[in-house]
Amino acid sequence: MISKKELALVFEQLGKEHSFNGAILVSQGREVLFEKAYGFASRQLNVPNVLETKFHIASVTKMFIAMAALILYEQGLIELHEKPAAYVPAMAALDKDITLHHLLSHTSGLQDIYDVPNLRFEMNKLKNEQGNLLSYLVKQPQLFRPGEGWSYSSTGFILMGYLMEKVTGASFAELMKRSVLTPLSMTNTGHDLPRRINPGRAYGHAVENGQLVNADNDRLSMFEEAPGELYSTVYDLKKWCDAMFDCPLVSSQTLKLMFTPYGQVDPSLQYGYGWFLTPRFRVHGGGTPGFISRIRQYPEQHVSIILLFNSDHVNPETIFSTVEPHIVG
Repeated sequence: MISKKELALVFEQLGKEHSFNGAILVSQGREVLFEKAYGFASRQLNVPNVLETKFHIASVTKMFIAMAALILYEQGLIELHEKPAAYVPAMAALDKDITLHHLLSHTSGLQDIYDVPNLRFEMNKLKNEQGNLLSYLVKQPQLFRPGEGWSYSSTGFILMGYLMEKVTGASFAELMKRSVLTPLSMTNTGHDLPRRINPGRAYGHAVENGQLVNADNDRLSMFEEAPGELYSTVYDLKKWCDAMFDCPLVSSQTLKLMFTPYGQVDPSLQYGYGWFLTPRFRVHGGGTPGFISRIRQYPEQHVSIILLFNSDHVNPETIFSTVEPHIVG
């Protein structure tokens, strides 16, 4: 039995050592074992973080894109081993052997858009020239033959967002809301557009020369019309974590596709659809200027750890390695 008191003491010490700025929730089954908010949603306005604060979750969004794809697969609207151009003709520029499966498992070989040198400059140039992000993405270099390696690529997941928009006729925001967020009653989660007013959404902070500063927005954030990333709260993400155990969105057979290893990241780490997989736990994280997010689940113990920070100075692995012995023994 996991001790709430022990967890509270562990996080109290960690909070003192690392000056947390964000919110943390740990649950087992549907029971919350620990929850606490730290620091400030806005340092310059002296607004504290609370457990209801909304945070940019960056690449944790990939879990939701993968789930939306599995829902459409189960509905017969897409086939995972079909070519993207079958749904979006503009994607014919991709390698002819790339499939949706490759995009979802980081095995496509497409270069990660975030590895483009001087990306912020490139995106501003594309925007000023009224260019199209989709056309830019499909021209990314091919690092290896599809299915013959593994390399993390946000490019593939953004392309999946475009593809699902085309298939459903819904915007990315509406697609997420309709397929995942509304069914799970995740009313404080949505498409994060940093320039839009979003009451209760934290501001990102970075550390420069030992001082906290207001962070820049994500380098792709100027393309508001494109599939992007989500904001959420620890309470909403607990609903998501519960769904990974309770399986209300798809059949158990379809959900297994998410947790089946398709790509070898390193000798001890593999990737499914939207999750990194190890024998003990599954995890995904996100990072963008001013924000760090992590969800780690221990399936055998039915434990979920949710970390949302709006300052990018904390290393989540330090937290996990300290907390894990109290979860798995």
